[in-house]
Amino acid sequence: MRGWRVTSVINGNVSRRVLCVLSLCGLIAHADGPPPRKDAVAVAVKKGVGWLRTEQKANGEWGTNAGETALALMAMLHSGVAPTDRVCKRAARFLERELPDGTVYGAALGTIALLAQSPEGHGKTVRKLVDHLIEGQCVNGQWTYAYRRTAKKKGGDNSNTQIAILALEAARARGIRVPVEPFRKCEQYFLASQNKDGGFGYSEKQRSRSYASMTAGGAMAMRICVAARKNVWVRDAEADGHPGVDRAFAWIQRNFKPEFNTGAAAAFGKGRASDSFWRHYWLWSLERACSVTRKKQIGKRDWYAEGADFLLEGQHEKGLWRGPERAIVATCFALLFFNRSTERVVTPRDRDLRPVTEGD
Repeated sequence: MRGWRVTSVINGNVSRRVLCVLSLCGLIAHADGPPPRKDAVAVAVKKGVGWLRTEQKANGEWGTNAGETALALMAMLHSGVAPTDRVCKRAARFLERELPDGTVYGAALGTIALLAQSPEGHGKTVRKLVDHLIEGQCVNGQWTYAYRRTAKKKGGDNSNTQIAILALEAARARGIRVPVEPFRKCEQYFLASQNKDGGFGYSEKQRSRSYASMTAGGAMAMRICVAARKNVWVRDAEADGHPGVDRAFAWIQRNFKPEFNTGAAAAFGKGRASDSFWRHYWLWSLERACSVTRKKQIGKRDWYAEGADFLLEGQHEKGLWRGPERAIVATCFALLFFNRSTERVVTPRDRDLRPVTEGD
C-alpha cells in the first residue's frame, strides 16, 4: 500500500493509523458511523478551529497583518464556522477597516475571505480590492507583493501570482465583473516561463528551480486562466489537454511526497537541507491544483488520503500545526486542505450565475 506508513500493533491495541488503513481497504466493518478516517479528520478540524479561536486578538486580527487575518477567516468559514459567529464577524470588520493595505496578499486573500463571509455585505470593498489586483498586474502577467504603480513595470513572483489569480476567479464566480485580459496575460506568462522539466520555481530570476508548491500553484493558475479565457466556469472546462497543466502535473507525479515540498531545499539554497520548508503551504497548493482540475489521484496515488494522513499525524495536541511555518499559517493551510476549500471558492452559486462574455 504505497504512501501509507502503517504503525505496529502493540500489546494487542490497533493504532489509529492501522484502523484507518483497514477501514479504507474495506477489511473491517463499522456498525455505526462513518469510517475512522472521516471521524479523525472531523476531530482534527474541530481542534484546529478551537485553537484558532484562542489566537484571535480583541480587534479581530489574526497573525501580524490583514492577509493572515483573511487566511484565518477563510479557514474558519470553510471549516463550517458560521459567518454570523462572533470570531468571523470580528475578522470581517477588521478586514473592512484595514483593506486595501497596499499588498497583493491582502487584496487577494481579503477578496476570497470577504466573499466567503458575505458577497452581498462586502461587495463595495471586494470591488475595490479586485480593481487593485487588476491594476497592479505586472507587465509580464505576474503579480508581486505591492500593487502600486511602480510594481506594474516589474516582474513578480509565482506565489503572489497564484493567489491573485485565485482571487480574481473567486470574484468572477460571485458575479463580479472581471476582464479576461488579466487571465490571458497570466496564462501566457506561465506557458512562457515553465521550466524544461515541467515545474515552476518562485520566479525566473529568484529561486527559479522547480519545487512542489510553486509547480502546483502554476498548474492551478493556468487551469483557472484557460477557463476564463474560454468564457466558462472552471467546473465546466475540460479537465485535461492543456500542455502547461499536463506538464506541471507530470512533474508533480514524478516528485510526489505529501510530507515534503520537493525541490524547495535546492531552490532556496543557503544551507537548506530539507524539503520540509513550507510543506503545509505545499499541501494547500496541491489541494488547489487538484480541485480545479478535478483530479482524485496523482498517478495511482490518492493525494488527499496521503496528505490527510500526514496532517493527522502532525497535529499538535492543542489543535495547531507548525514547523517550519508559523503556527497561524500552517494551521490555516491544514484546515483549507482538509476541507477541500477551493472547489467552493471557484464554483458559482445559482444566484450568482450570469452569462460570461468577452471582456467581462
